Amino acid sequence: MAERLLDALQRGATCIGDGGMGTELQRAGLEPGGCGDAWNLSHPDAVQDIQRRYVESGAQIILTNTFGTNYYVLSRYDLADRVVDIARAAAINARAAAGTRARVLGDIGPCGGFLEPLGDVRADDLAATWRHAIAAMLAEGVDGIIFETMTALDEITLGVRVARELGAPLVVASMAYDPVRGGGYRTMMGVSPTEGARACLEAGAHVVGANCGRMEPEEFVAVAREMRAVTDAPLMLQPNAGQPRLEGDVIVYPRDPASLAPALVELAAHAAIVGGCCGTTPAHIAAFAARRR
Repeated sequence: MAERLLDALQRGATCIGDGGMGTELQRAGLEPGGCGDAWNLSHPDAVQDIQRRYVESGAQIILTNTFGTNYYVLSRYDLADRVVDIARAAAINARAAAGTRARVLGDIGPCGGFLEPLGDVRADDLAATWRHAIAAMLAEGVDGIIFETMTALDEITLGVRVARELGAPLVVASMAYDPVRGGGYRTMMGVSPTEGARACLEAGAHVVGANCGRMEPEEFVAVAREMRAVTDAPLMLQPNAGQPRLEGDVIVYPRDPASLAPALVELAAHAAIVGGCCGTTPAHIAAFAARRR
C-alpha cells in the first residue's frame, strides 16, 4: 500500500468501508450504556476480532474504535484521563486487524455537548482533547482522521482544523442528515448538505460526506447530488442498515445484507468511500463487496 489513500481517492478509486462498531460491540457483550471505547484497553482481542471480520468481508478502510474518545464523553465513565491511552490502543488494535489488507482512519465523533455560546463547551478545551487523541493515533500510523455523525458546523470545522494542524494525511468530514418537511435534508442543527460540504472543505477537509441520520440508504444519493453541486472532492456515504425499531427490548435494524447491498452498490456510483453505519455488520459488507467484484 505504497500509494497514499488520499492519492488513490483523488484519482477516482472507490473504497469499501466497514460497518457499525457500537452495535457489533454490543453483540460481543458490551453492556447497554457501557463504554465501548474502553474495550480497546480491556478487550483488545474482541475489538480486533470485529475489525478483522470487516477486513475479511472486503472492507478496504476500517475505523478505530474511538467514536467517544474525548474528555467530555469519557468523563461519564470516570475515564477522562485515559484519552491518550485509549486512542493509542485503538490505533494499535485497528492496525493489527487491518494488516496490509486495509487502511485505517482514526475515528472522531461528537463531543456530546454544544460549543459556546450555545452550550458550555469551550472551543479551546475541545480542540485540546481532540489534539491529544488525534496525535496519539497519528503516532501509531493511522492513514487519516475521520469526523463522523456531526451535526454542528462549528464543531466539525474545529476538528478538521485541528487534524490538519497535526499533519493528518487525510481528513474526512461527515455529517448526519435527516429528511425535513417540505423536502431536502438537514442536520439536527439545520445544516444542509451543500452548507456542510462547503464549510468542511474550506476548513481543510479532503473528503466530505454523510453517515447515520434518519435516512434510508437510497436517500443518500440525493444528499450526494447536493454535495456534488458545490464540489468535485471525493465523497463518503455510510448509511445505517435502515431505520431502527424497537422489538421488545431489542433495537432492530431492518435491512438485511441482501436488501442493503444493492443500495450500497448504487451509492458507489456517487462516492469514493462507501460502507455502513449503525446496524451494518460484516455480513452486510461482504454482500456489498460480492456485488462489487
